[in-house]
Amino acid sequence: MDEAKLADLNHIQDFFNRVDSVRNSASPTKKFHIDHPIGIGVKNFIGWCNDSCEIGSESSNSADDAETLGEAIVALNQLDNSELAAMEAALREDVWGDWCGTEWRQAKQAKRLGPTINIMKNHPENAAFYLVLRHRTDKQKHYRFYFDDDTIAEVDAFKPFTDSAHDNLNQQWHVLISVLAYLDVAHALSSDQHEYHCLYQHFKSRDMGDLSALHLQLLCSPNQPENRRIKLQLVKPKTAPKPWTITYRSEAMNGWLKEALRRLADK
Repeated sequence: MDEAKLADLNHIQDFFNRVDSVRNSASPTKKFHIDHPIGIGVKNFIGWCNDSCEIGSESSNSADDAETLGEAIVALNQLDNSELAAMEAALREDVWGDWCGTEWRQAKQAKRLGPTINIMKNHPENAAFYLVLRHRTDKQKHYRFYFDDDTIAEVDAFKPFTDSAHDNLNQQWHVLISVLAYLDVAHALSSDQHEYHCLYQHFKSRDMGDLSALHLQLLCSPNQPENRRIKLQLVKPKTAPKPWTITYRSEAMNGWLKEALRRLADK
């Protein structure tokens, strides 16, 4: 294990130790929080998520953007090359609504695909992201990050759910693909040299810059300390033109992360 990864793992262990210490000293009704959340490098974090594939995913009863993206990817993965070419042309030529009302309607009915016409029409970014996934995944369907060509998300990018009914989102996929790969693509397409640069309009609002300049933070929730809940934050450096923090509140994802990081810290 390299020194950087070992140091971060020590920080994780210290984080949980501090959570335990504060929890054990607090009264049952007293709220608490950790004043100094730990920061994690994105590249090492991806490696830990890759090492945590054996951890199960909890089901989630609430629909969110990740599940909407997952449904779109499953459906689009059933289109043939000619249908995908027509979809790409619709995105490039800014006639997305027309394509959804005609060709997507036909494909949806013929192949019994999931997302409604309105959902597809309202989320062209999901179709654009799917096209980049096809371009950027290897034979094992693993996504290769733009910010570091040696960094790979070792999860099937086209299999967001762990069950055929799509009731259970794969939380490893949630973190690696719908969060980190999505942000990676959002920034990569900002380059006018990228072959999908014309689709950047669909990602511009989510572009946080190069992932290598970002760091992740784990925050211990002040509520229900007995469960040691955490929240994942993705943070831009303070020197960035527009500092920005995203807090991911999905209980299922954060629960998976807590267990993954706990196991890694205890090794």
